[in-house]
Amino acid sequence: MSVTNIHVEDEWLEHNGVNIAYQRYTSPPTGTKPALIFVHGFLSSKFCYRYMIPELLDQFDLYSFDYPPFGNSDKNDAYEFSYKNFAHIIIELMDQHHIQKASIAGHSMGGQVALICSHLFPERIEKLILMAPSTYMKKLGFWLQHASRLPIFPLLLKRYLYKRGVYHSLLDCVHDPHMINKEMIQGYMQPFFKEEIFRCLSKMIRDREGDLPARHLRDIRANCLIFWGKEDKVLPVSLGYRLVQDLPSAELEVFDRSGHLLPEEIPAVITDKIKQFCLPTKQATP
Repeated sequence: MSVTNIHVEDEWLEHNGVNIAYQRYTSPPTGTKPALIFVHGFLSSKFCYRYMIPELLDQFDLYSFDYPPFGNSDKNDAYEFSYKNFAHIIIELMDQHHIQKASIAGHSMGGQVALICSHLFPERIEKLILMAPSTYMKKLGFWLQHASRLPIFPLLLKRYLYKRGVYHSLLDCVHDPHMINKEMIQGYMQPFFKEEIFRCLSKMIRDREGDLPARHLRDIRANCLIFWGKEDKVLPVSLGYRLVQDLPSAELEVFDRSGHLLPEEIPAVITDKIKQFCLPTKQATP
């Protein structure tokens, strides 16, 4: 079952002058189940979790959002596209719905956002589920940051992305090319129909901080469950083995015949493991 079978309209959160599109999946009485917030990766959107959300509805109140400039959120190049701001969106979303503590599930760059949110707001985060999270990446170099300020840069970026195409970008992210279908291509292509996104991506090159260094990772106290595809060509699994050494309370699971796009490739496997991982301690099976 995909989330397209569940009719949920976008809701909106105003954050630093931009409108953030999010969706919530709850069943009454609201607030009786633990909250789980999904964070997507770079060049993606909440669309990527459409197979996982229906499988988790029985156990969680679920929230997914598009951090700018992706998905349906505003594409305003006056915004600061920083990890810190994206982490604040999570907290503001929790505040809007009176959620004191939540678990966060993040894929790729969304995994780094989840880590930074836990680092900045440890008292608000219950558990972390990290799917091939971006880790140990430095801030982009000076010359690329400088080039991104040129007026022609957004046009060059648009030409590069259009020439590469969504299909070939997805090919780099999955182990089995046969799983790429029309729904996937259209879903990942949709945000790029708006011209403003290329100016925003250019600014994102300048705004994005480097990933958390090891010394900060060692301060994170939330229990972490980390998933990685053995055939990941975007972020090699060696990063996962390094990350699990730096996080004080983390477990790594590596999957054969899986690439980088784990929410699309093995959603059922991941959702089953999330349910077990997030069981209250008194209910957890030995």
